[in-house]
Amino acid sequence: MAKKRIRIPQELEKTTLYKSANTCNVCRDLNKGIQIHHIDQNPSNNVLSNLIVLCQDCHDEAHTKHDLSKNLTADKLSYFKNEWEKEIAEKASSAMLPRNNLHQAVWTFINHEKVGQIINSNGIEFDDYLLDLLKSNNVVDKFGIPIIPSNTFDRSHVTIYNHFDYGNMHRLHKMYCEAVDSLILDVQPIEIGAIWSKREIKAIVKPGSFIYAMRGFYFKTGKIVNQEEDRYVYARAKNIEIRWYANTRHMFGSSALYDSFSGHKFAAAFLFVKSISTEDDLLILHCTPISMGAGFIQETYKSPYKLKYGWNRN
Repeated sequence: MAKKRIRIPQELEKTTLYKSANTCNVCRDLNKGIQIHHIDQNPSNNVLSNLIVLCQDCHDEAHTKHDLSKNLTADKLSYFKNEWEKEIAEKASSAMLPRNNLHQAVWTFINHEKVGQIINSNGIEFDDYLLDLLKSNNVVDKFGIPIIPSNTFDRSHVTIYNHFDYGNMHRLHKMYCEAVDSLILDVQPIEIGAIWSKREIKAIVKPGSFIYAMRGFYFKTGKIVNQEEDRYVYARAKNIEIRWYANTRHMFGSSALYDSFSGHKFAAAFLFVKSISTEDDLLILHCTPISMGAGFIQETYKSPYKLKYGWNRN
């Protein structure tokens, strides 16, 4: 008796396709059309671990009986699925790192408080040598959080880095850049450019998700208070918007303050999704910035995902 087919819920369908980069998990041929197959061949068993993306040829093979050594058994399909999804996730997160994009790319905004909290909860540690050196110089506390002296500066904006000499400023920045890179490799952010549609975002992105975007952003200046400014940052396309505030105290260098993160600029952003809401027909992702980078170039971004560059170039 044929087993009853139950439609795969959209959230599971979109998540399965995303994790596989819309590619057959077995032959990995990027040019073939794809389908979702139930590994145990029970079309009513719609759980993530039982769904695999296959091309038509491999799908047919999965339903064909051969000598056991040649057959695409459930165990083999599970193995192919796990290996391919792991490879995609690792390639995607690795591509997000500045060192793998362009030698000039660098994180020039890092949310020091947020990074310190998240790496601690994820079991990631700062570089021991840099942490010990910066602690001995009274630049950071035992948790790696900067200790801000009560200095006075005659300038419009003062960042955390302005409080330290050249050597310690660069050591602090390096320590946090390395921590952000480790965090990206650990949490494997969602590449939002691969799923820029309301259906996909609603299915895949949730409050508490980490996301990554490389595209044009608008940076709106705010009121300067105590030589700090909260800049409103957003990007909008296809009735979808991502938005957040970035405080200038976390920016590294004058270029970040007055050029890279002002006006309408191309940048990379690693974000934490706080909430998702709608305003009329607009889907909004309210985020907290973890880091933002300058010097990233779209043409050298080696993501395994097919990005929707129509919005990426906006």
